[in-house]
Amino acid sequence: MKVLILLCSLFISSMSFSHDEGHGPALKDESRYGGTITAIINVKEVNAGRKAKLLYKGELVHSSRGKEVKLYLFDQSMKPLDLEKLEKVVKAVQIERGKEKKFELKLDSSGKFYKGERPQNKRVPFNIDVYVSSKDKKLFGAFDGLD
Repeated sequence: MKVLILLCSLFISSMSFSHDEGHGPALKDESRYGGTITAIINVKEVNAGRKAKLLYKGELVHSSRGKEVKLYLFDQSMKPLDLEKLEKVVKAVQIERGKEKKFELKLDSSGKFYKGERPQNKRVPFNIDVYVSSKDKKLFGAFDGLD
C-alpha cells in the first residue's frame, strides 16, 4: 500500500512540471486596457518556451460575455507600435479543449489596434493564439487561460 501511495504522489508531482512553460519570456507588465499581456515572439521560436527572444508585447482585450476582441501591440518598454508597418489583418485561433476555431482581427480605422469577433466559447479557460505578419517576419503570441 505504501508503494502505491508513493507511486501516485510521484506521478502527480511530475505532472506539475509537464507544461512547456509557455511561449516566450514571462512578463510582469500591467495591462493598459484591462486585458491580458503576453510576449510576441518570432513564430520560428514557438517551441523554445521561455528561451524565445522577446520582440514585442501584446495585450488582448475581450469580454467574457461578448465576442469582440481587441489586440494592442507594444515595443519592449510598452510603447505602442506603429501598426502601419505590419499587415492589416492578424490571423487568430481560439483553442478550447483542443478544438481550434480560426478568426481574423483587422486594423481599426484609428490605426492603434486590431479588432474583430471571436467564436463563442462553451467553456473556460480557453486560449487565443495570434499570428502577426510584417514584410520580413512572422510573429506569434499566445494568450492562455482566458475566461
